[in-house]
Amino acid sequence: MNINLETIENYVNGQLSEQERTQFDERLRTDPVVANELAFYVLSKQVAHQQAREQRMAELNALRQQNPRIGQRSIGWTVYVAAASLILLLGLGWYFFRPTTEPSLATNQLVDDYVTAHFMELPTTMGSETDSLKLGIDLFNKGKLDQATVVFQDVLARKPDTDSALKYGGIASLRQGNYDKAIKQFQALSQRTDLIANPGAFYESLALLKRGRPIDKSRAKKLLEDVINKNLEGKADAEKLILLL
Repeated sequence: MNINLETIENYVNGQLSEQERTQFDERLRTDPVVANELAFYVLSKQVAHQQAREQRMAELNALRQQNPRIGQRSIGWTVYVAAASLILLLGLGWYFFRPTTEPSLATNQLVDDYVTAHFMELPTTMGSETDSLKLGIDLFNKGKLDQATVVFQDVLARKPDTDSALKYGGIASLRQGNYDKAIKQFQALSQRTDLIANPGAFYESLALLKRGRPIDKSRAKKLLEDVINKNLEGKADAEKLILLL
C-alpha cells in the first residue's frame, strides 16, 4: 500500500475502505516511518488549529482596541507551540501505540455505562442461530469470554461474513480489552449493507474510544457523525456521545 499525504488524510477522516484501513493499521504496527508521518500530520493540524484560534483572538482584541502587545504574546505563543510540537515529534517514533488521556472521563464513563447496559449478556432467544453461535452465546453469558471468543472465531473462520459472529465476537473482544480485534470485527460488520439494522459503525466508535490512541478520537467522531446522519442503529446514543467529543 502506497502511503502518501492523501492516504494519511483519508485515514484520519475515516474515508479509507475496510481493506485499505486494515493495510494502513498493519503498516502502523510495523513501520515507524509511517507512524512518524501520521504523527507529524496530526500535530501539524493541531498547530494550524491553534494558530487560527489565536489569530481570531488577536483580531477580536484589535476590535476591542486593547493593548497591541497582547497580539505579540499570541504570536510568541504560536511559535512556542509549533516548536514544542516539533520537538515532541522527534521523540514520537511509536507515538500512535501509546494510549492518551483521551477520551475524557465523561466520555469514557458514558462508553462504560453503555457496555454495562448492553454488553454484559447476549440475547438467547435466537432460534435461527447455529449450534456453534448458541454455544458461544451461552459461554459468554456464563462469563467465559475466552472460550466464547474461540467459538465465535471458529464460526468466522468457516464463514467470515456471519453478522452475528462478527457482532458477538467484537463484543467479547471489547469486553476483554482486545480493542484492535473488536475494531476489526465491527468494521467488517459495518460493511454488511444487506442488514436491516447494523450497529457495526456505532460499536466501532465505542471500541476506538476505549482504545484511546491519539488518532482514535477523530475516527470515532467521524463514525458517530455517520451513524447520526445516516440514521443507523445506535443513533440516539451516538447523539449523546458526540456532544462530549
